[in-house]
Amino acid sequence: MVWHAAIKLAYDGRSFMGSQRQPGERTVESEIINALLKVGAIESVSASRFRFASRTDRGVSALGNVAAFDTDFPREALLRAVNSAVEDVYVYGLAEVAHAFTPRRAQGRWYRYMMSSEGLNMEKVVECSRLFEGRHDFRHFCKPEGRATIKTLESVSAMALGDSLVIDLKAREFLRNMVRRIVASMIKVGEGKASLEDVSVALDGSGARGISFGLAVPEGLTLMDIDYGFCFDIECPSTMRRRAEACHRDALARLLFADALLDRCQE
Repeated sequence: MVWHAAIKLAYDGRSFMGSQRQPGERTVESEIINALLKVGAIESVSASRFRFASRTDRGVSALGNVAAFDTDFPREALLRAVNSAVEDVYVYGLAEVAHAFTPRRAQGRWYRYMMSSEGLNMEKVVECSRLFEGRHDFRHFCKPEGRATIKTLESVSAMALGDSLVIDLKAREFLRNMVRRIVASMIKVGEGKASLEDVSVALDGSGARGISFGLAVPEGLTLMDIDYGFCFDIECPSTMRRRAEACHRDALARLLFADALLDRCQE
């Protein structure tokens, strides 16, 4: 019996040329689709009505992106099978949804940006973050691509966590490059290279057409979660857990190496 599946997945964006399918490139979508084809969960992209929730650029990671598709694969075996066939993607949530479900139509999205706070005036960064909350014209903070640029941000917060700056942004939807451009403006203000007034002028949409605060590097950005108003069944099959544990060991080894190198530089 065919049912419509929604899966929640995570990935390190440094391993892919972005999430969206591109001819000849390794992307998150292509990796998931190839795994579904390999285990027989779908016959084709078009027949399964495969859809991806949120587009992420090259280098941007995710802990809670979502894909949806039609399948007749046994529900209790789907996550285990997909995780056995996929590389660098971790599929850990599953929900049976209505056939009319479209993953791009979400109730909310949560992004987090993390970077070093060294050299930043945190009071200014926090003050700047508050300017973005509410309804604004984000034409100077996105790549519009013909879409309406007036959007509402439910919350934007910035805080210091040790030596790091953590910025959380929540809204129903974001325009392309919007989060990274917002973060870039906050960094410029924190560095003293832009003023709060500069940001305010850009936010009312009346600034000069060429106004730009730049684009924050993608590696600091993670799509934390997407909310649809229902819960996913969370499962971490052994096929996924083993890969996650190996990833953790590798990351720890790299961190210890970097710490030792920095210590050597101080000798």
